[in-house]
Amino acid sequence: MLLTNSAFDLFDEIDRQDDIAGLTDSFQGLIGKFGMTHFMAGNPSQPGVARDDRLLATTWKSEWLSHWSDSQYLYVDPIARQLLSRNEPVRWGPNQGGMDATGARILEEACEYGMKCGYAVPVYSREGLIVAISMGAERYEIGKPEELCLRLASIYFHAKLERLRGKATPPRGGKLTPRERECLSWVAAGKTDWETSQILGIAEQTVHEYVQNALIKLNATTRAQAIAIAIFSKQISA
Repeated sequence: MLLTNSAFDLFDEIDRQDDIAGLTDSFQGLIGKFGMTHFMAGNPSQPGVARDDRLLATTWKSEWLSHWSDSQYLYVDPIARQLLSRNEPVRWGPNQGGMDATGARILEEACEYGMKCGYAVPVYSREGLIVAISMGAERYEIGKPEELCLRLASIYFHAKLERLRGKATPPRGGKLTPRERECLSWVAAGKTDWETSQILGIAEQTVHEYVQNALIKLNATTRAQAIAIAIFSKQISA
């Protein structure tokens, strides 16, 4: 796909979204046109400083998100480090040169989750911090015009994401109760509310209420988003 009217039509779709879940889906649909199957938008700035807003949006598989977070890869992720040091887009893959053993291992592990190569873009938040938008795929072939389109789309996506985050209702208390964590963990494992109710020995409606409470506390609009936030904040594991 080149920078044509069809690409700008996709930008238009991003602009029409009025919630973070819809915006995330639209951006994933756009980058999917270029062969990208997953993305993560996050704040890698000052990795040694504790922040509760590192993860902004993602379509990473929950297993990889959990492993990446639990392994504290933020501190050593080669893509994040390059974006912070170079402040320019990065094409990445397993054969990328100039990488230490830890960075090479992280990229090798990402391959197991369908991300063998990709393209990452740095953009700035209104606080002046770098936000990394890293897109991955099994394989892709794009040229400079397509890279430019992805870069523009990333900037456009992030601008709309910041507007929506600014309008979002603040979390009511971000910490989940043990039962909320338990129910959300089973949802992350692919269980339905009914299946979870049978496992835990409680009513299906009760499970649904626990999960909904978790969404409210995590300021999430979908179950997938709640799972991603809970994993990244280490309240549940995949």
